[in-house]
Amino acid sequence: MRRISAFLLLLTQLCSPLLPQALADVVYLKSGKDLKGLVVEEHRDRILVNTEGKEVFLLRKEIDEVFYDDPERNYLYLGNQALEGGELNLAKEFFRKSLQINSGFQEAEEALHCLEDLQRKEKVSPGQPDPAAALKLQWGLELGRTNPYPTVRVVREGSLAARAGIAAGDSLVSVWGSSLGFLPVEEAARALLGPPATKVKLVLQRDVELSPGLMLGITLGMERLGLTVTAVSQGGAAQGHGINPLDRIVSIQGRSTRYLPLNQARRILEVVKEERVSLRIHRDLMILRE
Repeated sequence: MRRISAFLLLLTQLCSPLLPQALADVVYLKSGKDLKGLVVEEHRDRILVNTEGKEVFLLRKEIDEVFYDDPERNYLYLGNQALEGGELNLAKEFFRKSLQINSGFQEAEEALHCLEDLQRKEKVSPGQPDPAAALKLQWGLELGRTNPYPTVRVVREGSLAARAGIAAGDSLVSVWGSSLGFLPVEEAARALLGPPATKVKLVLQRDVELSPGLMLGITLGMERLGLTVTAVSQGGAAQGHGINPLDRIVSIQGRSTRYLPLNQARRILEVVKEERVSLRIHRDLMILRE
């Protein structure tokens, strides 16, 4: 609680109208240094910061605090800190405060769902002694190594995972917006588990290879979460390979689309249509546990 109070004081000082407004996220390191940039990924044990055109991973154990340029993200950060400390009611207050500032802030909405999911789990059971075995039983799913996300090794035919559209070779990126990156397989499995008849939202990652000489048949748009498939044409290569509207394309030919303008992404796909096309997609799945 003392750490959260200190951060609130820092937040008040940095947001004072007498001071110039921050122009970037600021990571305060335990070494006494600070790093200004844009936090582009957040995981349990590390964050990824774009600074001066370079992306740098920083381990949480090296970080004192992170101050975000967007006020709603600061309250989300405080809520996550409270959640990790077991202060669920305080976490809920911070998540709600974040949504008061920005009612459309999806990350805060998902954080509230994550908190509610955690509370439901605690009421039913304090935890699974063998989450990987329980996941295999409940979901029909076996996870393999994490690199950086846990990969799907086996999906049992007709299982919950299979009906949800998960396939062997996929990776699981997040649950209720909370990254599964760099987590042990057991922790990732525990995040997926929960009481029957409760919903869980996860993000799936899939690599798709399209044969050369075929029309892709997709329309692209730049949405809030990145380069997004807005439409898929009937009979096109994309439809035949299971690409869906609302899928997010996170890389083309191995190149990240994080900073790629929409018109440039379209040009790249036009150039490579005579070659084999490699896409990495992210897909949102809402699953009802059984």
